[in-house]
Order: sequence, then structure tokens, then C-alpha cells
Amino acid sequence: MVNYDVLVAGAGTVGCATAVTLSRLGLRVAIIGPKSPIDDAMSEPLAGMPYDNRVFAIRPSTKQFLMESYFWDDLASERAQSVRRIQVDGASRPSLTLDAHDAGVLQLACIVENDNLKRAIGRHVRSEQSVEFLGGEILSIEQKLHFVRVVTSSGEMTCKLLVAADGSDSVVRQFSGLSVATRDYGCTGLVANFTTALAHQNTAYQWMGQDGVIAYLPLPGNLVSMVWSVRNELAQEVNEHVLCDLLAERYNPLKITSLNSAIGRFPLRRTLPQSVSLGRVVLVGDAAHQFLPLAGQGLNVGLSDTAKLCSLIKAYGMIDPGSLSVINRYRRARKEEIESLTWFTETIHDMASDESQLCRSLQDIGFAAVRGSNIFRRFFIDKAMG
Repeated sequence: MVNYDVLVAGAGTVGCATAVTLSRLGLRVAIIGPKSPIDDAMSEPLAGMPYDNRVFAIRPSTKQFLMESYFWDDLASERAQSVRRIQVDGASRPSLTLDAHDAGVLQLACIVENDNLKRAIGRHVRSEQSVEFLGGEILSIEQKLHFVRVVTSSGEMTCKLLVAADGSDSVVRQFSGLSVATRDYGCTGLVANFTTALAHQNTAYQWMGQDGVIAYLPLPGNLVSMVWSVRNELAQEVNEHVLCDLLAERYNPLKITSLNSAIGRFPLRRTLPQSVSLGRVVLVGDAAHQFLPLAGQGLNVGLSDTAKLCSLIKAYGMIDPGSLSVINRYRRARKEEIESLTWFTETIHDMASDESQLCRSLQDIGFAAVRGSNIFRRFFIDKAMG
């Protein structure tokens, strides 16, 4: 039996960032997952390759964490794009613009491809000697007073802390017996990249209407990445032959000229566990929360989980990272942000898709209030920036 300070279930972006950051504290850390993140790091260079159709709007606080952890240094920076303005539109109402200048900052967010970030963090997994990668899948876990016994398809081991970073269908969460509140929104998230006739000028565009929420995120050059939260019935009709026409009919502020990627699809649902911890198990990333992509906060909140957990272990858990001093503080610290963003995005989504005159009037009043008030506008800028 092999003993670790921390085992991280899941070799995705959040899991690998957690493992590397904890290993730098001098803890013995291993990652359990079906595919090694080193494979991504060793892939051919991104230069000259098409842009990934899955991108993240990295908020300033997340960028600061990535910089302090040295992950940002390994990004292909020429493929990242700053966002200085966000323009929010809707049917028959004036635009609402949120500008970095109003907040006294240089940018509201930075758009980074999924592949770019995965490779950057994967390089650090490869270079950190104290991070081991264990292949296989988790078959069972058993919590004891001072440790957790984990049985995988490749062997049995123990740890003082087990971190579940294994996604929205987390096996660790299921084995731990944590119940989950779920909601199927009846919508699909569609993602794709386009070339546009008009320059985006570092602006992200978002439209809210009865056919869902459409967002265009700027990429280098005359490229944008689209995220469309659309009803399942309409999503089934979308393919590469009709997508441009469907968007032109609904929201096309930059004059799309061509589709530049495959169309990605993912179901939209709420996943909200009763708690982000139980015993010596903590949840991070999609295992701890899954909500609508309206504010582009999913990965940001996941990396906030990592940053908070690592700071608490550094302060209170160097001898025992799974101690109550760490676990209880982590649970309290993450509860507010996770729940508030879940309900915030859900409320906006429900109001946008509601065709009643009452909801239309409330939206118009809300937009007018934000346009006319520096305080309200700053509130929404702060939400965008995290």
C-alpha cells in the first residue's frame, strides 16, 4: 500500500493545477485519471493550428493565480486575447456597455483556449518531481479517522486528503454519498469559431432573447468564439450548413463571414452538491458546481476552489492537509460564491427565455437602471471580473 499526503482524482485543468500547487508546498501528491496530462503537454505546438472551439474568459483574479503559480508563463500568449468591453444586447432595447475604463483596469478578461491552458499546466505536471500520475479508475473509497483508503484499477493506496476534481459526474462524490441538487435546463451549449467582416475591437458581445443567450468572445485577428445556450429542439436542427444563417437571423453584430471550426455541443444543467466536503474528501471544479455558462465563470470558480484550498492547506494543514481546520474553512469559504453564481446565472437565463410581457418589462427596467447608474454598472463589471 502506497501512502500520499494528497490524492487528486481527475487529470483535467483544475485537478492538475491543484496537484502542482500542493506539491510545491512539499506535500506528496498523486493524480488518478485515465489519461496523463503529460500527453497534452507533449503534443505538437499550437502555432499554426486552428483555434480550439472551447475557450475560457479568464477573469483578473484567476489570471493572478495562474501568474503566481507560473502557469501563465507557459501559455502561447500570441493566442490569448484581452477583453476591454462587454456589450449586452436584447430584442428592441438599447445596448448596455461595460467598459474596463469605468473600473480603472486595463481589461475585464482574457480569452484563452482550452488546449492552450491544458498544455501549459501539463508542462508543470511533467516538471514537478513530487507529482506522480497513477493511471486507472477509482473503484472504491473508504474513509477512516486519519486517512482515506482508495482502491483503483491499478492498486490500493491511502491519503490524508482526497480531492475530487473528476467532473460533474464525479465518481468520488458518488462514493462519498454526497447528494446533489440538479436541474436540466432543456438547453444545449453550442460552441464554434467564426471569421467576421468587422473588427471586434477587444469587445465581447452578448445577446439575450427567447432563443437563448448568444455570446461572441474575441480571439486574435478577425476571429470570434461563439457560445449559444439554445433550446434542445432548436439545437438538434443546427449543423455547419445552417448555423451562420441562424445566427444572422438572430444576432450578428460583427457580420460573420465563415465558420472556422467544428461545432461543439454540451448539455446545460445545474449540479449543486449539498456540500463541497465530507470527512477527508473535498470537491473542486465541476465536481463541486456546474451552472450555466452565461457569466463565463465555470473554470474561474474551479480555479478559485484550487486557490482557496491550497492557501488553507499552507496556513493550517501542512502536517495534515485533511484536518478539520482545513476542511471546515474550505466548505464555508466556497459556499457563498458557488451558490450565488448558480442562482445569478439561473435567474438571468430564466428571465431571458421568458416571453411574457412582465419579464420583458423587468428586463427593460433593469437595463435602463444599469445604463443610468455608475453603481449598478460597476456591480455588473465586478461580476464579470470576479
